[in-house]
Formats: sequence, C-alpha cells, structure tokens
Amino acid sequence: MSYSSKRTIVSMTIGILSFTAYLIYALSGKAPAPEALKSWATAMLVFIGISVAVQIVVQILFHIGLAIGITIKEKEHDDKKVERIMSVTMLEDEREKLISLKSAKFGYICAGFGFIAALVTLVLGMSTLFALHIMGGSFAAGSLAEGSASVYFNEKGI
Repeated sequence: MSYSSKRTIVSMTIGILSFTAYLIYALSGKAPAPEALKSWATAMLVFIGISVAVQIVVQILFHIGLAIGITIKEKEHDDKKVERIMSVTMLEDEREKLISLKSAKFGYICAGFGFIAALVTLVLGMSTLFALHIMGGSFAAGSLAEGSASVYFNEKGI
C-alpha cells in the first residue's frame, strides 16, 4: 500500500472517530436544547477545532513512525540514503495531483447535495437544527468519499 493511501486512511479514521464523538455528544443528555442554535453552532465549531488539532498531531506521529520504519528497514544504508528514500516517498508528483483533483470531485458532490438537502428541509418547514446537522453530516460524508476515492485511485492506478 502506498504512503499516500496509508496517510489518507489514517486521516479518514480520525475523521470517523471525530464525527462519532460529535454524534455521541449530540445524542447525549448534555447536548443543548434544539432551539439553542448558537450553542449547537459553538459545539460544532469546537468539535471541528478538536478534530483539526487531533489530525495534526496524528499526522505528525504518522510521519515520525514512517521515518522510523524506513530507517529500520534501510539500516545498512547511510543517513543521506535514508533521507533521500523518505523524500522520494513523500514527494507529490503529477499522478498524485491528478488523483487529488479527481477525488475532490466526490467530496464536493456530497457537500453540494447535503447543502441542497438542508435548504429543502428548511423550505419544507423542518427544524433549523435538522438542516444544520444535514450540512455537517454531508461535509463529513464528503470528506470520507474524497478519502475513499483517493485510496481507490492510488491503489488501482489512473
């Protein structure tokens, strides 16, 4: 499995765990009242901030683990060779950029459909909180769709 696929899978796992934590909070007794949209928006922003911070820390740890793994695997080579292997492994080439563009399309489609679905729920007179959750869920689903497409394109090849 390629470095890019592993990195994407780690990122998707953190995203799933973050969204699951938000769902647990939203369904718990500690959640704000449905009418308190400001509190819900604040809670969503806090969970987004925590998710970004955890993503950064996990990606740093992932890169450290990758460096250690390459160093152990290439222990008979000198430090310059190990550095070159690491830089080649993490290099983003034209294929990687094309995969990124193709997979981003899936994320945008999910987010767009979710936004339209949220607007439809508002037109139908449903709760504003329901529309807010649809938008949040569609962005999470879009992120997962983008990551899944990226892994698929990386492993299948373009």
